[in-house]
Amino acid sequence: MNDSTGDLDALVDNEMSEAAVEATLREHGTGVLSMARDGEAYAIPVSFGYDGERCYFVFVGYHEPSTKAAFAEATERATLTVYDDTSRDDWHSVNVRGRLAKLGDDDWPAAREAIGDNAWYPALFRGADPRGRIDMWALEVEEKTGYQSD
Repeated sequence: MNDSTGDLDALVDNEMSEAAVEATLREHGTGVLSMARDGEAYAIPVSFGYDGERCYFVFVGYHEPSTKAAFAEATERATLTVYDDTSRDDWHSVNVRGRLAKLGDDDWPAAREAIGDNAWYPALFRGADPRGRIDMWALEVEEKTGYQSD
């Protein structure tokens, strides 16, 4: 049996600084949002904006019932994972944890500004039905951690 404890201990030395975590969140516009409901996990790729306190997401063009919205509403604490893995020796990842909240109209300007700064949208959204439902959600940042290669 291979003892990989040494490898895990080495990660402690690879913890990202607060500035590096912040830069990753401001420079990367995509990640994976993980949610849970009744013991079932659900993870989706997302584009996001970040303003230093919240990560903003748009759920666009879905039709009722929405699995994304149902999980977002039921999730007590979500995780957004942002990563880049150029190679085995050149990688970093950041996890942001917190509560998800559906935003009201008053929060849309701040969310739009943050999304405009760094969100990235695939070509798929060009064909989204503009009459479909568009909801803005925010992940309230309660905890941020990051690790990187040497």
